[in-house]
Amino acid sequence: MLGVLAVLAVLACVIVLAAPPGSPRAKWLPKCMVYQNTGLYCPGCGCTRALSALLRGDLKASLHNNLLLIPGSLLAALLVVKPQISLRRPVAITIVVIIVAFTVLRNIPCAPFTALAPIPLP
Repeated sequence: MLGVLAVLAVLACVIVLAAPPGSPRAKWLPKCMVYQNTGLYCPGCGCTRALSALLRGDLKASLHNNLLLIPGSLLAALLVVKPQISLRRPVAITIVVIIVAFTVLRNIPCAPFTALAPIPLP
């Protein structure tokens, strides 16, 4: 199982490097259905751009596009590599509260909250 997830992660990185978001080669990448239908940013909006920036070594742009990508990826990787680790209820509730707060705050259309919104594509 771990090998399959590693291969999928590498494949996703190769795809994002080969067709960076906003480029003509990335037209086939899926758009966020939440944003398209509501105009609101979901907690995952900007993850593809954040991954692309991170793979290019641009940590600032990566964090600006989606602040939760890096900590979320590290937590997911930890839970996959060490399945015996379980999230106790208070930790799981804290994670949910962080995700909900992030989603609400990034949709407030005034400074400083607009800094949490993804960088618009050209």
